[in-house]
Amino acid sequence: MSVQFLHVADVHLGNFQYQHKERYNDFARAFSAIVDDAIRRRVAAFLVAGDVFHKRSIDAMTLYQAKEAFGRLKAAGIPALVIEGNHDKAHYRDAQVSWLNFLSWSDDLILLAAANDGGTLRFDPWLPTTKQGGYYDITGTGIRVYGIPWYGGGTAAIMQRAGDALRRMRAEEERAGVRYRVMLLHTGVDGVLPSLHGLPTRTQFDPLRDVVDYVALGHVHKPYEFDDWLYNPGSTETVSAEEAAWKRGYYAVEVDLSSDAPRHHARHILNAQRPFLRWSFSVDGLASPEILLEHFGAWCREHRSQAERGAASFGGPPVIDVALAGTLAFDIGALERRALEDAVRAHMPALHIIIRNLFNTVDFNPETGELDGRDEATRQELELRIFQDLLARDARFAAEAGPWSRVVAELKQRALAGEDPAVIAGWLGEQHARLAREGSTQ
Repeated sequence: MSVQFLHVADVHLGNFQYQHKERYNDFARAFSAIVDDAIRRRVAAFLVAGDVFHKRSIDAMTLYQAKEAFGRLKAAGIPALVIEGNHDKAHYRDAQVSWLNFLSWSDDLILLAAANDGGTLRFDPWLPTTKQGGYYDITGTGIRVYGIPWYGGGTAAIMQRAGDALRRMRAEEERAGVRYRVMLLHTGVDGVLPSLHGLPTRTQFDPLRDVVDYVALGHVHKPYEFDDWLYNPGSTETVSAEEAAWKRGYYAVEVDLSSDAPRHHARHILNAQRPFLRWSFSVDGLASPEILLEHFGAWCREHRSQAERGAASFGGPPVIDVALAGTLAFDIGALERRALEDAVRAHMPALHIIIRNLFNTVDFNPETGELDGRDEATRQELELRIFQDLLARDARFAAEAGPWSRVVAELKQRALAGEDPAVIAGWLGEQHARLAREGSTQ
């Protein structure tokens, strides 16, 4: 006997990326297509490891998109087992009632959350009367799914307590005929993304090793696996342009229950996502705005076929992201961003265009051998010193003015690059937590 389920994470419905309606719809289309695949496969369950929504407060259309997708799963007899991610959790002012709670109460999905009684973690069965519980038994399969929502920096400690709780439940599992266990967790593994701090290390998952057969992760948008045990599918659409190179999607997991020791096979499937084409254009040796624009137009024509292939494969124009690199030979004020965007539109299909300035102005004076005052690196150092000086004047940040100055500098770059405000806010919260932890250990 074999049983199949899908493992999805980081759907981010409601992401009005670049303030573009088509990008908003892309996130819903991606999720809807995965739901279609679940129904075609007649899977036993549909698992979502957090971040169904892009932000805590959603509009009516985003709620409709979620209800429509989960409603089709329900009509097909497929239970949707979901945990809250950091983007889903309610504001404290909302009495900690999230939109996932609403969807659970309206029977659109099954929201799992272990009960946290101070120092003890407890997994209660999910009950249709209360719409609450920490685990759900998939009918007629012997598969049990446990769920722990987002705990941020406290996740490592929570996993230790979860392992203890599950070991105490062994006898109950045997009586219930449980043969295979899945744990839904909205967290990542430290080191997968160097820029993402505060996550558990790989070894901090080990308290679950002997009590869970498949750990279904979310939170980190880059796909990865460890030990044929920890699985993270990545986001179902591109939340930030930096993610474009990652092969993200979802898992179709088949569990073979024919032997005494059930085994699984997890296949990572790449779902259709709008292409993000990221290129670099060198400004070296282009002595005037007119010459630069002429060369840029020719460069766009050279890249047209790649953009057209991306549009044809997806069925819609790609997002074009161009980084201007090298050394700019004239005043930056003479560089017209709009003219560059128009050149892209004139020569290739593009839903949205991002032009990023990663160049220096004049970085070296060959006659004196000294750095010119307009050098971008020198500017960055000066900027850091200014930020550090300003932060040092504020008692709240004075003790950590150096680390906070680097956070502020990166915050500025993320904003200038057009990164989504909600993503920036989440990143800033993680940096705040990281610096608070580092400060407490010194």
